[in-house]
Amino acid sequence: MAKILVIDDDSELLEMISLLLGQREGHELTLSADGAEGLAQALADPPDLAIIDVMMPDVTGYDVCRQLRANASTADMPIIILTARGQTVDRQAALDAGADDYMSKPVTMAELSERVNELLVKSTEIKKAPFAGTIVLLSLRGGVGVTTLAVNLAATMAQAGEGAACLADFCPSSGHAALQLGLRPDPNWSSLVQTSSRDTETIEAHLLRHGSGLHVLASPVFPTLRQGLPQRVAQRVLSTLRRRFSTTIVDVPSVLDEATIAALEVATVVGLVVTAESPSLQTAIGTLRTLEQWSAKFRIILNQVTPGPQTPAEAIRRALRRPLIGTIPFDPNQAQALGQGTPLVLRDPTSPLAQAVQGLTRQLGL
Repeated sequence: MAKILVIDDDSELLEMISLLLGQREGHELTLSADGAEGLAQALADPPDLAIIDVMMPDVTGYDVCRQLRANASTADMPIIILTARGQTVDRQAALDAGADDYMSKPVTMAELSERVNELLVKSTEIKKAPFAGTIVLLSLRGGVGVTTLAVNLAATMAQAGEGAACLADFCPSSGHAALQLGLRPDPNWSSLVQTSSRDTETIEAHLLRHGSGLHVLASPVFPTLRQGLPQRVAQRVLSTLRRRFSTTIVDVPSVLDEATIAALEVATVVGLVVTAESPSLQTAIGTLRTLEQWSAKFRIILNQVTPGPQTPAEAIRRALRRPLIGTIPFDPNQAQALGQGTPLVLRDPTSPLAQAVQGLTRQLGL
């Protein structure tokens, strides 16, 4: 049976739900009449599913839902929002906050039971493989090869089988992840911003599939006029991908936009990609200071994007005061592989670059 958290200030409704889901169906229930208290309980002991009322005196159900989605331990948990309002705009507000389902009060216990069990079954089914994590690849200095590394890393992880890996390109200015895989970036996440439905099926319908088995959420072909992917949409996307795939690799832009922050919040590991040049190292030092709250997640990856003699890794380690978990060597065949839409790790899996990427997956613990 499942652990279910119910947050609602209606004592009669709490009693009815306790009778139905607890005594009759055998689920382990935690009941709370206070939003802040319920949130604290969820974070201390994450349940398998949460049922949350919208209108509460101290904090709204939407706020609770957003905070649950922003926490790695509860980001994937199915959430049902209950509300006395039944308009389309209210349903969309619930989905935007991160809810999986929305029910208008008064609710029948039979319908609630059906929805709860459907979500619990679905939550189990979409976990195609043991969860490995969400890897965010980041550099606030462009031109260091983040996207190319993300593509090669994701393609390597996809070899584990169906559902093993997904690559999400969050770049708002013509990201190239899909193009490097020889895929036409249509559909892409720009239509998720415009649509009123962001349920699991809609998000999965926006994924492209590469011949290697890798799934890709592409970025728009042309630069967007807005400030990238909104945080609420990014949170919803990441939550869905985390439940659907064993590993999600997120290629974030070289700016700290809303989507980047959303990705950092739920990341298992943040790969800070650097090159040996001074501007890249200086930017990396500033990045570590600015994003200190996520410091424990950061791992340094040295990407050699030019041929010839390189700055010793030890010198880079001293400059950043952090160890390197991997060095990706320059490979002259990389450009040709990208032009052909086939990542080098697939085109030549015995190459030094491919071997280094495979070693990186082991260092990441995946």
